[in-house]
Amino acid sequence: MPLAWLCAQDSASRLLAHSRAPWPQASFEYRAAHDVLALTLLFTCSLEGLLAFSPGDFDAAHALVTDDVEWAVWCQGRLDAGDVSPADREMAARTFRWLAASRLLGGSLDEARGICTATGTCRGAGVSVGVTLARRALGSWAHKRSPGPGPNAA
Repeated sequence: MPLAWLCAQDSASRLLAHSRAPWPQASFEYRAAHDVLALTLLFTCSLEGLLAFSPGDFDAAHALVTDDVEWAVWCQGRLDAGDVSPADREMAARTFRWLAASRLLGGSLDEARGICTATGTCRGAGVSVGVTLARRALGSWAHKRSPGPGPNAA
């Protein structure tokens, strides 16, 4: 049973819900962001951290989603290291393969985000889109949990 993977997916879903992600759950954007978050959380949080959904556990995740290429190399390295159970690794590897092989056909996402040419296809768009949107979701989460200026602020 891929318990850690299921907890990572649940945490990613809750994180996106709390960040008020503007993408419908059935969209490419939501799936890509969700999958990047789940993979990142799987490899950065303990199982207890995933279950407790502690905001402090997401700081390391935020640092990892600053660059899509670096994230992909890091994630592949974590998969290769085999630090999770075989069942968790299989689910994570399947998700990573989808992100790395997904194609974003020409259209509004290409034009809006400048990911690739608007008329072509972009192999691996799941990684680029997912990392960008995961960074936004984590940034939104961090912004919401940071205290605002208090009465003693200058």
